[in-house]
Amino acid sequence: MKSNAAVIVCIMFLFLGCSTGEAEQVKHMSISDEVEHIKNMNIAYVDPATVPDGEYTGEFPFRQRYLYRVKVTVKSGKIVDIEVLENGTENEYAEKGLGVIPRILREQSPKVDAVSGATVTSKALMKCVEKALKKAVKMNR
Repeated sequence: MKSNAAVIVCIMFLFLGCSTGEAEQVKHMSISDEVEHIKNMNIAYVDPATVPDGEYTGEFPFRQRYLYRVKVTVKSGKIVDIEVLENGTENEYAEKGLGVIPRILREQSPKVDAVSGATVTSKALMKCVEKALKKAVKMNR
């Protein structure tokens, strides 16, 4: 009986230990690896015409301590406002990265060019907008 319980515990440990998702893998990355991961992450196009009118939030964590969070307002199938609620590290790169917001509004898509010299913040904010829009579409299906 004891050996069966031990086997079950070992199997559960192996299963849980091997089933880590991307968030768990990122948690164990070095800062330089996480920065590269963010710089290279894909930002999906989400058509704002498919998003019902409303305000939607999206967030993206960085280094388990910093959070990027936005509120996206959609009206008549257009992104009309993006309010940055939290801007990660709040350093000079974070400030410079805010330049991506007008690009997203102009292009009506989170998939735009990053701000040179603030790629991580730019990509994090783009991912926040993408997540907010995707969440809105999913909620309203």
